[in-house]
Amino acid sequence: MAGRARPLSSLSIALLALPFLAGCAIPAAADPAAAGGVEVLDQRVLRREDGTRGIPVGGLSEIAVLAPVDDTGLGRFLAISDDRGEWGPPRALRLDIHFDLQTHRFRILDRDWQWLTATAADGVARPDVIDGEALRYDPSTGHMIWSSEGWPQLQVPPGLYESTLGGELARQLPLPAHFMPDVAKPQARGIRPNKGIEALDLSPGGRHITFLSEFALAQDQYPGRTAHRPILRVVTYDRRAGRPVAEHGYRLELQPDPQAPGGAGGTEINGAVSILLLGDGRYLVLERGFWFGYRLRVRLYLADPTGAEDLLVREAPFEAGVVTARKWLVSDLIGAGLAADNWEGMAFGPDLPDGRKTLILVTDDNFNQLFQSTIIAWIALPPLGAVAARGPAQ
Repeated sequence: MAGRARPLSSLSIALLALPFLAGCAIPAAADPAAAGGVEVLDQRVLRREDGTRGIPVGGLSEIAVLAPVDDTGLGRFLAISDDRGEWGPPRALRLDIHFDLQTHRFRILDRDWQWLTATAADGVARPDVIDGEALRYDPSTGHMIWSSEGWPQLQVPPGLYESTLGGELARQLPLPAHFMPDVAKPQARGIRPNKGIEALDLSPGGRHITFLSEFALAQDQYPGRTAHRPILRVVTYDRRAGRPVAEHGYRLELQPDPQAPGGAGGTEINGAVSILLLGDGRYLVLERGFWFGYRLRVRLYLADPTGAEDLLVREAPFEAGVVTARKWLVSDLIGAGLAADNWEGMAFGPDLPDGRKTLILVTDDNFNQLFQSTIIAWIALPPLGAVAARGPAQ
């Protein structure tokens, strides 16, 4: 966007200050005791010049499976970029990755850009600003399903979209009214700026989208929020009907307050940045947070919405006693050995010969590779049945 300065998220602002605090390394809070049996198999750094067509690699906010890993170990993935048009058209980076299931190493092979809005179907208007955050691919329709945080400060709302692999914007899906930000000051309703829908996934067959915003909606706060975990709305959205059909709450974890060790304080910079459905009603959530005194934390959680309240009929503001999804800590990922960086996206990788499921993760470098990198990582999960058996849900 020529002539416009891009507003940064709270996390980006925090990270931009890091070189003045700690050289070129991102300080992190790692708890190896909470690694939870996750094994970091391999990690690869993509350089800015690894992009094609003269467009640098960067700003990768989510990764999705385009073609599952085949018998030869080759899979194809898409990683959406969130640069708001500063470095190129709205796009995702298409990656061919080869996995060696015996040595637990992978190689990134062919790369190219996949356009999201090169053209638009009749009657579909392209947004003035696109800030791509979440992405999944539906093989039943050949469509990419993705979100944009928009630019509320310029009256460009957040949105959900479908694009073909040919680069045509096929459809805009109307967001639930209670997700749409108002223009009041202070904001009283909807998605907060730079805290939009960074996490979505598709049901088998692709009919339903499950999504949640990075942080609580403006109206869903309640008195005493510094002592209680923020509640996010997890929406099940029917693509055919174009409306939500179910909604429940998921509680974010608070960052421990560095001024009060062991206390209940927290920070709004913590957020949910990716979700993966497990096919049995449960799901995985990647939470990433930063506090100057406590430092970067990246954790993976298992959640089960069984018994959670239906929030489609629940009026805001929420109270602290809302019954939300149960959740268990799968792993402190930096404690498990993941590089300390701005991890934002995840997708399922190939199962290992011993039966373990794996994830592919990606970082968003915010186009500042002085102290951040674009990293692709491959990790193996412990049996998720054992995770819930470790102790009571949070």
